[in-house]
Amino acid sequence: MKLSLSNFYKKDMKNYSPQFGFTLIEIVIVIVILSILGVGSVQFISFSAQGYVDTVRRSELSSTATIVNEKMTRLLRDALPNSVRITSDNRCIEFIPIIGASRYTQAAFPGSPSGVSQNTVHMVPLDNVLSSNGYLTIFPMSSQINSLYSGSDNPGFISLETVSFTSTVSGASVYTFNNSGSFVFQQRSPNQRVFFTSSPVAFCQSGTELFYYRNYGFIPNISNLVTNLASTVPNRLLIADKLLANSLIFSYLPSSLRRNAIVAYELELQDSSKITETLVVNQEVQIRNVP
Repeated sequence: MKLSLSNFYKKDMKNYSPQFGFTLIEIVIVIVILSILGVGSVQFISFSAQGYVDTVRRSELSSTATIVNEKMTRLLRDALPNSVRITSDNRCIEFIPIIGASRYTQAAFPGSPSGVSQNTVHMVPLDNVLSSNGYLTIFPMSSQINSLYSGSDNPGFISLETVSFTSTVSGASVYTFNNSGSFVFQQRSPNQRVFFTSSPVAFCQSGTELFYYRNYGFIPNISNLVTNLASTVPNRLLIADKLLANSLIFSYLPSSLRRNAIVAYELELQDSSKITETLVVNQEVQIRNVP
């Protein structure tokens, strides 16, 4: 059987299927391009995630600053006039909160008639919303700030005992000093104002935390305040953490005949995961001088 060369090639071409592929250079180029795209994608995701983390961290610091300002501002605005004290290092502030107020119609003062009782105070009925379980204060205008905190040596600004409502006489509410106490107030108020107050409270920074202290009584000397403060709840409450150590500074501008008293404070907040970034808070609080 004769097979021509042309027939052989024709037969072989029928069984041939072309083979396609990539050269080594093409594969290397593809790998390089995919690597560049991969690195770019990873960096984009990483930067986006880091941006979200930074936003959350800053939001937390901002929320902490808001909580600090709200808590301290609300309480300081209700401070008894002339009762604000600040420690020598400016890290703690102490004041006497007002919990209620009215106008007295009868109270014992030096030189009062003998018929005026030293055991009771008559006043305009107190609003039911306000607390009446506190100490009484009339015209706290002492030249010495410690006089309002002197306890047993109190010269007549804040009663030594709390009072309780006992009766109504001629439309006036009568409050009697507890524990059979009596008290003679130092001086009269021009507008016959009488304040119900609680015991002193304080704000202090300790390390990176800000605490609110209460129920520790009257401390005559402000230099002894820190050593007499509680170390546990419920008399020590955490207000905020993440403070930069020793960053809280209080200052106090006493009132005058033309303006009210002003408490100013400054503090820095810092997240431990980003120590190079801080949030500085400055705030001023006006204390109405209406003794």
